[in-house]
Amino acid sequence: MKLIRNMLAGLYVNLFMVIALIITLLRGLIRYNSGNILKSLLIAAVVITLILNSILAVKNIINTYRLYKERQYNLLRKYMKVVKLGMIPYFIINFVIYILLFMLFFAASRGLVIFTPIPLLFIIPIFFTYLSMLFTSCYGIGFAAIVNREKNLGSLKFIVHILFQLCFILDVVSTIILLLKYNQDSRLI
Repeated sequence: MKLIRNMLAGLYVNLFMVIALIITLLRGLIRYNSGNILKSLLIAAVVITLILNSILAVKNIINTYRLYKERQYNLLRKYMKVVKLGMIPYFIINFVIYILLFMLFFAASRGLVIFTPIPLLFIIPIFFTYLSMLFTSCYGIGFAAIVNREKNLGSLKFIVHILFQLCFILDVVSTIILLLKYNQDSRLI
């Protein structure tokens, strides 16, 4: 559980570092003072937290594989629930930040931002957000695999749950369905 807590904490710390960096950059644009030292420290902090989150993501994938091999049904279920439901506020905050930022650029340019390469810059945070969603899906995929093995989920349902775990919002839907349908199994404790 410590690994899960560290991963969630790391992702939230990274998110708030990105928010602080955006605020610092906007403050610098408004006051014509970029605050180079603070900006450099925040960029370094964002990069460091990205590296640490990547390490934690790999450790979580390895942990999922280990739990699957050991047939730890209840632990995979518990970790899937904590990770997926714990990430809901992260993704909501992330979405709101980037929508507001895009609206700011759109309003400041009076709509001309669409015809420039600036919207392409929004692909970078979307990519990193999707990566974090993929790394948090490892427990859901592992749980779907063990349910398929132990309780014969069915190949079509198994594929649907795997595909849902790889899509925004549908990953939470898949998690809730799996949690409601497959309760803790006392014989697998």
